[in-house]
Amino acid sequence: MTTIAFFKNLILDLAVVACICGLSGQLIAADKPAQAADTTAAGSAPHQRKGKASLIEAAPELYYTAKRYSRFYGDANTVQGNILERSYLFGNAGGARDYLIDHGFYFDFGVTQFLQSNVSGGNRTTPSARVNGSTDGWLWLDTGKAGLWPGGAAYLHGEGAWSWSINPDVGSNLPANFDATMPTSDPDPSQWALSEAYLLQALPANLLALAGKLDMAAWADTNMFANRERSQFVYAGLFVNPIAGVFFPYTALGGWLTWTPSKEHTLAAIYSQSESSATVTGFDTLFNGSDSYAFQYIFATEIAKRPGRYLIAGAYSTKDIPSFAISDRQLIGEIIGAVPEDEESENYGVIGNFAQYLWVKAGSAEAFKRRLEGTAYAGLTHHNLPPVGIGIFGRAGWSPKDRNAIDQFYSFGIGGYGMLIPGRDNDQWGIGWAGTHISSDLRDLPVGLRSWEHAGEVFYNFWLTPAAHLSLNTQVIRTADDTLDTAWTLGSRLQ
Repeated sequence: MTTIAFFKNLILDLAVVACICGLSGQLIAADKPAQAADTTAAGSAPHQRKGKASLIEAAPELYYTAKRYSRFYGDANTVQGNILERSYLFGNAGGARDYLIDHGFYFDFGVTQFLQSNVSGGNRTTPSARVNGSTDGWLWLDTGKAGLWPGGAAYLHGEGAWSWSINPDVGSNLPANFDATMPTSDPDPSQWALSEAYLLQALPANLLALAGKLDMAAWADTNMFANRERSQFVYAGLFVNPIAGVFFPYTALGGWLTWTPSKEHTLAAIYSQSESSATVTGFDTLFNGSDSYAFQYIFATEIAKRPGRYLIAGAYSTKDIPSFAISDRQLIGEIIGAVPEDEESENYGVIGNFAQYLWVKAGSAEAFKRRLEGTAYAGLTHHNLPPVGIGIFGRAGWSPKDRNAIDQFYSFGIGGYGMLIPGRDNDQWGIGWAGTHISSDLRDLPVGLRSWEHAGEVFYNFWLTPAAHLSLNTQVIRTADDTLDTAWTLGSRLQ
């Protein structure tokens, strides 16, 4: 069977299973007509479901996760009004967006613009501020609302980037501006790609399946305080674990099966190509013996009514490693070049991640729940926006030193939503440190590397309007390259 035929059959199988599940009433939402959702409390127009179970209405957090952003047009928090009030710059576009949502089409578009400078140290100081940016477009087709089959969705993500970032100026092991490495790390200042295209399907017994080309990092290693390159930290090591990048490229064909037996526990089994990129389809290398597998467990809890989330995952790859394994988006590859070494036929690693609120503003979670009363989202509190408060976060990772350029990784920090400036509960902020350990086996070779790269970053994200956010940030990075002095950067980001 060809790979194309394999995926066609997989899609058909999922559709058949979904329809059977819908008829038997076993999906996550009841497959029956519903009254139009009165979402006027959120300021948006009511939307009529089409008589089939809607995945996005039952679990809007899935779209949040796919986007790495906890909002989308048409969710329970969408507000209309003038340009200073509405959630999105163009609002409902004369009713067109509401019409599309009625038929299951959710579309969002965003532009992120950076102005950054490497003030001192690093590879070279920036003679003038670097200007670069990116665009993202997301499309979610809800098959239930579209009247196709219950409990399914199709997701597309296209993106582009332009101009030069400060990454070559800093010369760090991990990019100082991680957004600039997407959709590819190619130094060409203009890159465009349809990075993701996959199907989602709810199945019986609280199972969720994904299949297609996807960014595994969007679904794994997520964090409430350090997870979004468009509104939180800019340095790569403060919102991703670089050890995971060796196993799961951005982006690749793969599959994801999640089981959530209760709201506290989630388990996932993952398959992905080990070699791919956002600019190729990946079919020519599918099942070529170079594959990655992972299992992940998430424990979500509350400690004294303060939300927390704890994750551990293990990964295994069958990819041959002719030299020390390096992700395409880890700039250490540019530092050491090709390092000849004995070939290994497998790789493995373990990562961990946690986020825990320490303080929650009194009434913030309750106020949000009141906004949902009388809407289609009433009672679905598990996908609420993060409450106003302060918390801590951390990541850790390990992989064998004889086959990986990075064999240990740690990050830690504190962050929050609001709390710092009175009356500005929608702002975000964070302070973090990341330490990347370079394999001692690699350092035994004449490659000129320090044992650690240390990076610290502080950011504050101002909510100018609901549709426009401005971040200010600064970084201090002691790079892995032992010929470079500690870099200091200043920057801003308009999203």
